[in-house]
Amino acid sequence: MIEINDNIEAIIFKVFSKEASAEEIEKVHLWVKENDEHKKVFMHLKNIWDVADPPFSPEDIDTEKAYANIITQIDFTQADNKLNTHKSLLYYWQQIAAFIALPLLLLSVYFYFTRTEKKTYATVYQEIFAPYGTRSVVNLPDSSKVWLNAGSSIKYPVHFDGGERHISLNGEAYFEVKSDKENPFIVHTKKMEVRATGTAFNVEAYKKDSMTAITLVEGIVDVKVDNKSALLKPGEKMDYNHAINNYSINITDTYKWCSWKDGILAFRNDPLEYVFKRLGQMYNINFVIKDNSLKQYIYHATFEGESLDEILHLLEVSAPIRYKKLEDRKDSFNYYHKQTIVVYKSK
Repeated sequence: MIEINDNIEAIIFKVFSKEASAEEIEKVHLWVKENDEHKKVFMHLKNIWDVADPPFSPEDIDTEKAYANIITQIDFTQADNKLNTHKSLLYYWQQIAAFIALPLLLLSVYFYFTRTEKKTYATVYQEIFAPYGTRSVVNLPDSSKVWLNAGSSIKYPVHFDGGERHISLNGEAYFEVKSDKENPFIVHTKKMEVRATGTAFNVEAYKKDSMTAITLVEGIVDVKVDNKSALLKPGEKMDYNHAINNYSINITDTYKWCSWKDGILAFRNDPLEYVFKRLGQMYNINFVIKDNSLKQYIYHATFEGESLDEILHLLEVSAPIRYKKLEDRKDSFNYYHKQTIVVYKSK
């Protein structure tokens, strides 16, 4: 008799009864793929489940008892029908042969369809979040690589089983996609769909932001937005404004938009309003600029490895500003609000 771990047996019958969770389905899937013995066990149990009438509870299954019942029936028939011994044995051996043949037939069908048909197992997803003030590197199942900026997250299947490779993004990420023209790599954001086969690009798509941007470093990407499609070439950047449902494509310095993945913040003649917006996204801080003239003050600098306090100090030295950190506030549920830093024009 084939031995099987009670835990996996219970999960397998939960799969048959359609009561298993996605995680349990995936566990059975991986267990069956481990070796041929597991596949035989799976089909053995599937056969028992399919021929059971009326339906029964997995806890009531006793394959040893079922086997003993068959033998008992044979012995009983032989004792009661001595004149028809040959007929009885032939009949019951035919039944046993059928009992053995059916699992073999089902096993053959199982192997055939697992090779030729798309798997129907429920997809299991992995979600990765990069804490504020940090960045993370993620290696995807297809060997593609993703850098996640602070406060960003991606969601993707733990296996790419062929066909399109779908990824969901909230925040900012830099992608180096493994080339596979037959199975496009698709990044989904709140407003856009970026389709690539093998390329390197940056996507900035924070859900709370009114802008989404795609910067292409290598290859070609097809961007779908607002029922329109646009191809980007290396060195181009698409900016999509959610408020007016409009986008523009311009040639740009890709280093400026992608250097964050190497721990570098590069500001190239940017208004201070954008500088503080960028810092707020990365450190989860609410910056309030008190003087409107400061918002358009043009700033040029490169920060590498500095902490937020060090960056703010350098800004005070190199730009006409001063800042004040407000005390942390808690609400009635004892929950701390996002920290606020007020920026003033220096005198």
